[in-house]
Amino acid sequence: MKFSLFPVLCILVTAYFSYHGIWGNRGLSRLIEIRHQIEEAEQLALSTTDAKEKLKYKTEALKNPKTIDLDILEEEALRVLGQTNTNNLVIFD
Repeated sequence: MKFSLFPVLCILVTAYFSYHGIWGNRGLSRLIEIRHQIEEAEQLALSTTDAKEKLKYKTEALKNPKTIDLDILEEEALRVLGQTNTNNLVIFD
């Protein structure tokens, strides 16, 4: 019975590269993890942009005396002075 080492060596090399191609530092599992992190970062960026736009609206509404929003002015004055009441109803958009 003649035994050849070449087929065994080919199988081991293929198994080695397959394993590291899937589970290695630059494998498919890492690619899926990075894509998930990118999705989370994009969602965070969108929510941060929304918060920035809301703050920009509030500051613009308080900055110009001709177009001042009296509701926002009253809310901010009560908040700064500590005059908020537990019976007040606040509706967030």
